[in-house]
Amino acid sequence: MSSENKYLVSSIDFNLDSPINVDARPNLHLEIFLFTICLIIIMSELAISSTNWLAISLRNGAAIVVNLNSPEQFECLRFDEINQQQAKENNEDDLNRNLIQFTPNGEKLIINGQNKQIYIYIQSNSTSWKLQRTITVKKRASALDSTNDYLFIADKSGDAYQASLSNGQDTVLTDDDCLLGHLSMLLDVKYFQAKSTGEKFLITADRDEKIRLSHYPNGYNIQGYCLGHKEFVSHVKLLDHDRIISASGDGTLRLWQLPDCTELNVITTKSLIETAKEIFHESECSYSEPNSSSMNESIWKMDASNNLIALSIYAYREHSIYVTNLSNNNQTRKITFDSKYGTIIDYTFSSFDLYLLFDSNRLFKLNLADEKVLIEEIDLKINSSHIMNNIHTLEIIFKQLFKTRGQPGDCEYFKRKNERIEQQEAKKQRKNKTQTS
Repeated sequence: MSSENKYLVSSIDFNLDSPINVDARPNLHLEIFLFTICLIIIMSELAISSTNWLAISLRNGAAIVVNLNSPEQFECLRFDEINQQQAKENNEDDLNRNLIQFTPNGEKLIINGQNKQIYIYIQSNSTSWKLQRTITVKKRASALDSTNDYLFIADKSGDAYQASLSNGQDTVLTDDDCLLGHLSMLLDVKYFQAKSTGEKFLITADRDEKIRLSHYPNGYNIQGYCLGHKEFVSHVKLLDHDRIISASGDGTLRLWQLPDCTELNVITTKSLIETAKEIFHESECSYSEPNSSSMNESIWKMDASNNLIALSIYAYREHSIYVTNLSNNNQTRKITFDSKYGTIIDYTFSSFDLYLLFDSNRLFKLNLADEKVLIEEIDLKINSSHIMNNIHTLEIIFKQLFKTRGQPGDCEYFKRKNERIEQQEAKKQRKNKTQTS
């Protein structure tokens, strides 16, 4: 083991397929579930709360929450009841994200299910979580964001909805809850309040390369667009009260000033690949160099915190993370793990710490505050059949986001877009007819 890498190992002995000897673990109060393995194809994701709880979504309609301040405190949450018939009705090659996040104050956990329901959990006490309510949506959610009081839901049809988090009643969203709409699939949504003016906005990113800044709650009032990406915009992250960073399938990160939507900087993945300082975990390992292509240089995933940007470049997504520092001349590090750890599933920031999840059930915490990366491991003993990678299916979904170049109408993308335009026009006509009658 390299002397510059340190470990903190905390064992969480929780196997979803085996009985737990509660008598041997008197300090744990667990509700035991027998899980049915579903055929649904989703990807495990994770989130960290401001109160230091870790949440991991699982493939079978469940999630695990772990108190990182006291790792022996954990709980399994069971929400979706998906039968095999429902599973067959889901398109394996369709965007089907298993979104999970906490509200900013850490008091609520929001989980996107696979049956067009979103589940809201609250802490019943300091050690356990309980289901408070469900929110039923019209289309499957493709992105979520929240304040402490409201949840914002972007969907595959291009609409963004709002749901209150203040009441404990189950809710079915209707057209009245729709804040705005795009002509193409939404891939990210963020709530933003300008520090200088106090104005509130929603930031929405779509498959048509656009980032829109809309006034909130009057989403029809558009402040402006952040234009420059050449492919779908997959991620938008807030850096502070007047800047955002966006990631795209075109292989660029773009820094924007808000609310005037001015582009401040463009960082290409090609430049990151060429200039990154490589750091190997434990020992040096080598992987075959991929061919240079627009697909291989595209951005698979991105997260940001404190001017630190962590991203996965498509060609290196399985074993490496790139970290660039905007406040230090875009100094970039490429952190590479041996294949024995498996494939990187997801990662998320908590201040200067980056939590990194592998499909082998290995969880690492990377402290990125200094140039020297400190790597600690938290050992989650979760059965590997539940944390799901499905890298092949995700590749299919990812590739479908790229537009097929050619004449309009020649591909499925343009057909769906034309259908969306027709639906929007019909919706306007129905609304006008209702107002005049």
